[in-house]
Amino acid sequence: MAKKKSKSQRLSTNPFDALMPKKGKKKMSVFYANATPAPTQRGPRKKLPKAGKKKKSSFTIGHVRGVCSVTDPFCPAAKNSKWPDGTQGNTMTSQFRGSQTIATTANGNNAGAFIATVPFGYLLTSATTTTTATLAGSASTYQANSLLSTLGDEYRIVSMGIVARCVASANNCGGILTLGTTNKVSTGQVITLGQELYDEVEIAPIQPGMEISWISQPRGPTAREFRAQSGGIVTNDWTNLIFEISGAANSVNLINFEWYINTEWTTLTTNAVSTLARSNPPASQPAQSATSAVHSTLGSFVQGGVKEVEMAVGRAASSALTSLADDPFGSLASLFAML
Repeated sequence: MAKKKSKSQRLSTNPFDALMPKKGKKKMSVFYANATPAPTQRGPRKKLPKAGKKKKSSFTIGHVRGVCSVTDPFCPAAKNSKWPDGTQGNTMTSQFRGSQTIATTANGNNAGAFIATVPFGYLLTSATTTTTATLAGSASTYQANSLLSTLGDEYRIVSMGIVARCVASANNCGGILTLGTTNKVSTGQVITLGQELYDEVEIAPIQPGMEISWISQPRGPTAREFRAQSGGIVTNDWTNLIFEISGAANSVNLINFEWYINTEWTTLTTNAVSTLARSNPPASQPAQSATSAVHSTLGSFVQGGVKEVEMAVGRAASSALTSLADDPFGSLASLFAML
């Protein structure tokens, strides 16, 4: 005669329960963890992804730094950066860096322009009235002597920026500084102060400690092409900066403009630096897309100096990398390896 089953044995639906000690029945045995839970038991709950929620991007600070190297002209990594479009051959890199302090005229005003070309590139004024300023008939050089000017062949701009700072004493500060972004600058151009139309404009009272940064932006299909070195002002597809000073004290050293221009250039067939030219990064469409997104998001002007630009570009770069639809970091690695 078969032995009558106990109540607990009759209620059990899992054949492995009989192998478990009486006090171990509260939890599922590791021996049948993959088995289907009994109807009276709940399996492990799984969190389902929310509708429309994207997978979090896995970019690192290195990726952000890589994008900043071709968008933030003041970044230390920008000094040796190259544009990742897969250009054949080897190229050199150079940074043009300098400054020009602008004094007001006897009319308490002044104006000028900084052009995205090298080695010539900025225009001071030849004459002013109470309402106008006439740009000079020839351009000044950003840097008179450089490896590019003596040993280079063609070049292209990777990034360019300018920081405008008030350098006058507190007693001599005053007036209005107008900064305008434009593609249209020419020698001998007459600027009507306070009446010009610009693509982007920043107007600020001139006061102690004032700093405003400007970043040039590519605006055409040929902006990233190599070109011959300019002997003066030439038409290009990078934006330029025009400044206007009005309502200030007469004949005072007022505003200092510090420029950073990062260039990539080819060497002549035989010269002393030809063997030092580094290979170029391969083409990277994600890097180019992220760069375009940073430019369009950030705009041309940032309130503050180099540190503020670094933080603003970093935020814009992080946002651009996050918004990329696919994970692009394998193809971006080649760009960052060059830094």
